[in-house]
Amino acid sequence: MKKLLFPLCLIISIHLVAQDDDGYVMYSTIQLKAKSGHQQQLREGLKAHIEKFHTEGSEAVSVWNIRSGPNATGMSWVKGPMTWSSLDTPLTEDHLDDWLKNVDAHAEVGEFGYWRLVDGMTYAPEGFKAAVMRIRWFELRPGKEDDAREIIERIFEVYRKENLNLGLHVFANQADWDGERSWGVLWQHDSWASMDQDREFVAKYEALHGDDSWSEFFRDWNEAAEFKGTQLNSLLPELSTPDSE
Repeated sequence: MKKLLFPLCLIISIHLVAQDDDGYVMYSTIQLKAKSGHQQQLREGLKAHIEKFHTEGSEAVSVWNIRSGPNATGMSWVKGPMTWSSLDTPLTEDHLDDWLKNVDAHAEVGEFGYWRLVDGMTYAPEGFKAAVMRIRWFELRPGKEDDAREIIERIFEVYRKENLNLGLHVFANQADWDGERSWGVLWQHDSWASMDQDREFVAKYEALHGDDSWSEFFRDWNEAAEFKGTQLNSLLPELSTPDSE
């Protein structure tokens, strides 16, 4: 079976909210791929199922096209924000039956995942709506989590100072079965055209952190984390809970 590469796929761009009363934000993810000849039925089934059972709160869903990598042509189902407590409420019989009829009958259902926002590692300008996201996965080296947080905070400092029109979020894998993707770093754009823009980020980074600080960042980051892959996703707003992106 192909690996689930952040649908959070997490692969969720994600509609981020302030941390809830339990102190954290988490999303669950499912990878879906239409069975041969069932592409239209799956899209119609997803739309019907979401409109009936996933309209708000922890049941809100965003659905993303996977646009690159081994899982391209698949879709990423991202549900939340939620907490572990959300899982204590079982699906109703009607909900489960509808899933089996409208989704499972037309899809190859891949891996499930759970991704939790790393404390403080989130940025988006007010009113930002993500349409495209680039996800990069990293495996943190043993004992380097605190170092990784400090290092990537340098990036967030630039985003906040410059008020960049991008989203940036870091999620920790809560069920990493292969030990290869402990963090997912999401760069979110409001359009594909946004990815063409030259924001002169390196110059802005060094203006804030000093000469040669960009080279130092890569040296420090490579000591703390190992790159494991990247993926492009684009939002399917017609299949998503309104405002769930």
